[in-house]
Amino acid sequence: METVSVPIDVIRQTALAALVAHGASPENARPVAHALALAEAEGNAVCGLFYLPHFCAQLAAGKIDGRAVPQVNANGGVVRVDAGTGFAHAAFDAGLPALLAAVAAQGVATMSIGNSYNALALGHFVRPLAERGLIAVAMSNAPASVAPPGATARLFGTNPVAWAAPCPGGPPIVVDQSMSAVTKTAVLMRQAAGQPLEPGWAQDADGHPTTDAGTALAGSLLPAGGQKGANIALLVEVLCVALSGANASTVASPLGTADGGPPRLGQFVLALDPARFDPGFDMALTGLHAGFAAAGLRLPGAGHAPADLADIPTDLWQTALDLGRAASG
Repeated sequence: METVSVPIDVIRQTALAALVAHGASPENARPVAHALALAEAEGNAVCGLFYLPHFCAQLAAGKIDGRAVPQVNANGGVVRVDAGTGFAHAAFDAGLPALLAAVAAQGVATMSIGNSYNALALGHFVRPLAERGLIAVAMSNAPASVAPPGATARLFGTNPVAWAAPCPGGPPIVVDQSMSAVTKTAVLMRQAAGQPLEPGWAQDADGHPTTDAGTALAGSLLPAGGQKGANIALLVEVLCVALSGANASTVASPLGTADGGPPRLGQFVLALDPARFDPGFDMALTGLHAGFAAAGLRLPGAGHAPADLADIPTDLWQTALDLGRAASG
């Protein structure tokens, strides 16, 4: 596959131009363009520019309201945000000041986001909170693509969960993972490249294991960790749907097509100030860091800094450029 090296700032500006050209306000487009570019800088292609053509098509079709103004309601330690069928990133940014104020006032707070769209890499939601000295957990439901053990019906989305914690003297610990054995985007990428899936990723429509991407898309993905992963996916469904009024995964429309109306997904964020719990927090985290280092390991999130350049498939970059040029077309 041919690739081209592109500066991250150029990726960000190109994505911003494309999103605005297809109906997003600059205020809504800016955090999404940043998320796409940051994912590419981190080498996380499944949350990067792959989504830009889908976002632009769905903005143009009205499946995403690019000019939505998120509505924030704060009551003590509970912040609720209605994304208005717009981007999750703009809704998160709108609710963040109220969330931080609640944590400052009482040490712990939660935020639900409803009627939103794809949150992409949830690590981007929790890392900034950890950089402020907070422990944070974020999760999102997604259109159903995963069948729990013993089922052939898709009952959950990939339902990712991310968490982050500050680590004295180093970058935050950041964990970001789906509750499926693999993301649906990765399966689509394998299909486009004509590559097989790994065993244990998916099953066909009759519940038999498969390594064929097309067969998997017609069947279902499998949960990470079997029943244990399915149980956490269920928790994500409860917190992201039942607390926000969002659509259940089984009701949400697909993210890969402009058909079906807004998916109306939900997200849930928990933030707490560890200093309000125990004065020994920093010492405990320092000990964790030392233990991992002694074992020859690094804590999750403590890898290399985001790159200044990203290698983008040539055809995908040309598509992004064409979408961005629509701003002046």
